Amino acid sequence: MRSIRTICCILCSLVVLGFVSCKKLPEPQKIAFLAIGQSNMVGIGDISSPEDTIVSPRFLNLASTENEDRKVGEWRVAKPGNCRPGYQRPNFLSPTDYFGRTVLEHLSPIDSVAIIQVAVDGCPMRLFDKDLYKGFVDSCQMDWMKNEIAAYDGNPYGRLITLAKQAQAQGWVIRGLLIHQGETDAYGPHWPNQVNKIYQDILTELNLKAEDVPVLAGEAVGLDQNGVCAHANPTIDQIHDYIPTAYTISSRACKVSRDNLHFAGVGYRRLGTRYAIKWLQLNGYDVADDTDSKLQSESGNPGDAFAVDAFIRQQDNKLMVAAAVPLASVDIVSYSGATLATVQGDGKRALEIDATPYNGEDRLVLNIHAADGAVVNRQVNR
Repeated sequence: MRSIRTICCILCSLVVLGFVSCKKLPEPQKIAFLAIGQSNMVGIGDISSPEDTIVSPRFLNLASTENEDRKVGEWRVAKPGNCRPGYQRPNFLSPTDYFGRTVLEHLSPIDSVAIIQVAVDGCPMRLFDKDLYKGFVDSCQMDWMKNEIAAYDGNPYGRLITLAKQAQAQGWVIRGLLIHQGETDAYGPHWPNQVNKIYQDILTELNLKAEDVPVLAGEAVGLDQNGVCAHANPTIDQIHDYIPTAYTISSRACKVSRDNLHFAGVGYRRLGTRYAIKWLQLNGYDVADDTDSKLQSESGNPGDAFAVDAFIRQQDNKLMVAAAVPLASVDIVSYSGATLATVQGDGKRALEIDATPYNGEDRLVLNIHAADGAVVNRQVNR
């Protein structure tokens, strides 16, 4: 009798163990991101720390160009140089480096992140428009740009879609579109409308839903860093008004290189981390922003950390500028980037500017400088 009971207990234990051993384990996520843009998406950030070159084997890059260290369509660990190798050095940082690392830090240890990156120095957004790119390529007069475009067989958008479909066929799920472009042409509503057209084409061709694939668009180097293309930021900052699933990534206090156009290595780290923080927040992760107080403590300059709390009202032929702090000056800038005039603030908190001389301008950017060095730019549609 005892032996029968013993056998029954053993059988019951085996059944229980069988159920445990057959329990389905969670499937690893394979999350891919598309990245497009011009030189700041290519990235020229210097590698100044050993951690820049230490990359998890779960962070991958699907090569979009061919070189001695890669072939188109082959997977590689996403070491710096995810767009292509550098001209003067093999590796350099771009926003995608610390974007991918930061996202990966918050995922399960069995999950992976991949970047598919296509970018051309100095290019306009229409280079990524499948209906307009050919006209631009045919008219391009710059040999260096033609060579970069040729690396994508003359069609950067086509290369992006081909690689994205390859990744999908291999089990990767595309969860975002990263953009850093605008220094060339983000000077009016044509730019966000063009971004939206490209975005909709991508969603259609890859059978994606907008709510699953947000657009994250990074600002150009800002006025806080004397950015030579900072006047593109008012347009970039409005992208959410045109595309509900698009969000601007601030470049504030991201350290820049000497040309005041590109970011330095540590600037790309911060910018890429901000892209990741935004994506994580949109997907329900409890991740804090890099706060203004943190930026101030790192920069030591309140002007690098805080923008001016200011607003503009148009009345008749006047622009009424008001701020919460004393004003040093207001630059009036055209959408072509030309500074038309500078009005001194003399420490006042409100200025009345005669707009008559600018009646031929459909849009203006006002660069508002506070007496303490803080700055903000505001767009004026007329």
